Amino acid sequence: MRIVDGLIVVVWKLLPMAVVVVLTLLAVWVVRRLAERRAGAVSGGTSFRRDVATLAIVTFAAVPLLITLPVSEHTRDSLFTLFGIAVTAVVSLGSSTFASNAMAGFMLRLIRQFRVGDYIHVEDHFGRVTERGLLHTEIQTEHSDLVTLPNLFMVTHPIRVVRPSGTFVSTTLSLGYDVHHATIEPLLLDAARSVGLESPFVRILELGDFSVTYEVAGKLTDTKHFLGASSALRRAVLDSLHCAGVEIVSPAFMNQRRLPEDRPVIPKAPRARSPIVQATAKGPDAEVFDKADRAEKITKLGEKLERLDAEIQEMEKAAKGAKDDEKERLEAAIARRKQIAARITRRIEELNAEDEDG
Repeated sequence: MRIVDGLIVVVWKLLPMAVVVVLTLLAVWVVRRLAERRAGAVSGGTSFRRDVATLAIVTFAAVPLLITLPVSEHTRDSLFTLFGIAVTAVVSLGSSTFASNAMAGFMLRLIRQFRVGDYIHVEDHFGRVTERGLLHTEIQTEHSDLVTLPNLFMVTHPIRVVRPSGTFVSTTLSLGYDVHHATIEPLLLDAARSVGLESPFVRILELGDFSVTYEVAGKLTDTKHFLGASSALRRAVLDSLHCAGVEIVSPAFMNQRRLPEDRPVIPKAPRARSPIVQATAKGPDAEVFDKADRAEKITKLGEKLERLDAEIQEMEKAAKGAKDDEKERLEAAIARRKQIAARITRRIEELNAEDEDG
């Protein structure tokens, strides 16, 4: 009996602390679940809000946890003193980087320079944004790898954002002086048009010692195919110039190889000409930027869900004071919107599950 009584006393003393721990874990779990269900409701995803909420919960839970510890008052006072010293040391040693990244995260959200799904260039890093957190920004590179960049790094370096409304894709090549630019420019323009680029143009970038450097560019309206568009343009340039009998080599290269003057450096064309690949055709982008695609879809679906919720709330208020016929019409419209909202919520959950599996 003494053992049982002793266990009861121990359990009774530990019960308040256990309640605090359970409530803290439950609060963190609820916050994360709500963040996942409402993923993408605000441009930039839920990582930012989830990180802030989790940090606040854990910080505020530390004080009641110390209060409920089954120790004497003297020991509790000593623990509070030790906790204060530890917090001060952590803040002193780590606040510079932590606070700077946190403030940079707030700054990036206020500026709204980019959002989830956008292509960005930061120093030597290029990819699509997959997540925007309190302390970091995650991008998916052209090799489908995930790179985490501290927010302080993001605000201290120039960020080049590929506009979703359209961007110009270009490629350069060098040709010898023996081919007139009036012959080259129409061929390059045809190559750009053949892959679906709009408003193409050609520029002469440099007059070198042995060759002329040309640039051909055109506007790509569907930036989701940005990665494959550059390859499609280069392929079209090769086909256009080779089929027209234009050698893509400089005189210096020809002299080094010492080829006969009557032998052109053009690869033998296949019997069946390769089909023209449109810049917007399905290419490597879908596979490379799979997580970025899912993050962008979640963001857009979340924004649509938020608009539907606002419409439902307004209709419900209007239905309270409406007449019978008008009230019936509003209730039917509300029911339709709720069904759409449920489908969107399920789709968001499916995309989040795919992201976790990947």
